Amino acid sequence: MHKQNPSSGATVRRLIRALAPVGAAAAATLAAATPALAYPSGYHPHHRYRYPVALVAVTPGPGDTAGAGGAFNIDLALLARNAYGNDLLSAANGYKPGLNLPPAATSGPGRPDPNVPGLVVTLSTTPAAAGGPSANLAGLFQENAVARSFGQQRVFSDWEVAKPGLFGVNTQTTLTAYVVQGTAPAMVTGDEPRISNIVRETFTIGG
Repeated sequence: MHKQNPSSGATVRRLIRALAPVGAAAAATLAAATPALAYPSGYHPHHRYRYPVALVAVTPGPGDTAGAGGAFNIDLALLARNAYGNDLLSAANGYKPGLNLPPAATSGPGRPDPNVPGLVVTLSTTPAAAGGPSANLAGLFQENAVARSFGQQRVFSDWEVAKPGLFGVNTQTTLTAYVVQGTAPAMVTGDEPRISNIVRETFTIGG
């Protein structure tokens, strides 16, 4: 599977802005020391202080061609911005490392991720058989990791599409993702109270 390779530059600066509460120097150090987080997208400066959690898409980026043969991956990072964000992303609230692999009952569309309970993810090309574009796909994310950097909680979630072509081939799709407090719904209305910014990106599923 081929992962897209977003450009750096402005995306590195967006990461540093997202991590502003830890201090510019420390944020720059973290961005340099963590290459996987050097390419986030979906975070906008006017959201800097609005939410306690910053959600960034490590991959794909807007306009990318992601993967090949209808297989692609989505990597997301949830970054606490303050003490309240640390509490929201704590193990006590269900955020923990772990695998969520089929045939586990927790794995599949229309389910929350058992290790990242507040995550909401949709794709505009989700077929009706998988719940349609309003189905929360967070239950398809297989790998979750946590870390603490400069006193702030970090949660990383990865989804490798297991059924190539299910969401299209050589097809544009729009990713929408955000984080809610508590457990995310199975079907998304867009009216859910959020604790993060919204990531919304249109990319092409590679053929």
